[in-house]
Formats: sequence, structure tokens, C-alpha cells
Amino acid sequence: MSKQVVVVRGSITSRDALCLASSLTGDMNVTLEPAMIYPYYCFDASCSVSTLAGRKDISLLCLVDAVNGLGATADSFEFKKEAVHSEDLLPCEVRSDEAADIAQRTVTHRMSRKLRMIASFDVAIVPRGVVHKRFWIVQSSEARIMVDSTTGNLHPLRLQVA
Repeated sequence: MSKQVVVVRGSITSRDALCLASSLTGDMNVTLEPAMIYPYYCFDASCSVSTLAGRKDISLLCLVDAVNGLGATADSFEFKKEAVHSEDLLPCEVRSDEAADIAQRTVTHRMSRKLRMIASFDVAIVPRGVVHKRFWIVQSSEARIMVDSTTGNLHPLRLQVA
């Protein structure tokens, strides 16, 4: 059954993923497993920081992994609505209120490291909803590799479950 979801527009196609994995492993017989569609809570973050010249406003995008609850700031990206098979979607394990708390901590931590300051600053988190990101899984004779459809980053996976 198909479901309409918001997906981050990727630049890496399944063909590109196969080529990347093949060039990495040297195996010309790589195969593509069904795509994995991963959910993230998306938040707009507005930060107001006191400086010697007055207040400085900074905007960030924060993504919280809806499966394991890890937060990260991100560059802006394009979204598109897409029909995907329900079985390709990973279920959300983190509640939206937990994700908002994680986003608040993630942005606060990022800002304190970026600005290298201990002084307080105001952070306002605005939820955008759940967005999904596609990952390609490529299998070769000696490796199993996950390819990020947005960045092309490669992540080695275990061949067998431990």
C-alpha cells in the first residue's frame, strides 16, 4: 500500500548508489535492496544572542531521528511529496514532545559550541512535522553498504545480525 509522505529531495539515485558501492568494493555484481525511508522530526530553531553590539538573531534547522532520538543541526534542503510503499517506511519510535526536547538541547549545545560562549541565549523551537530521508542499501559479495540519497555518504553495515 502506498502512502504520501514528505521526503528530502535527494541527488543520489539508485544507479548512483550502485556505482558508488561498486567502485568502493571493486565488485561488479552489486545488488540493490529495497530503499529504506527513514523518519526525522524537523524543527526550525530561532536563537537570540546578546552581543556587545546588541542582540543577534540566528536561524537553524534541526532534525531529530524519529527512530533512536539523536538530534543534529542541518543545512537547509528541499522537500517533495512522494508516494512510497508503507513497508519501506520505518516507524517513529520517539514521541513528538520528546523530539522537541531533544531539538532544544541539540540547538542549545550547537550554539554554545559555535559561539564559544557560556552566556545565556534564547532558543525558540517550531515544529515542521515529520520528514523522511531515503537510504539505498547495496549488497556486494563482501560488504553491505548504506548510501545516503542526499549526500552520497557511505555507511558500512554488518553482513549478519549480531
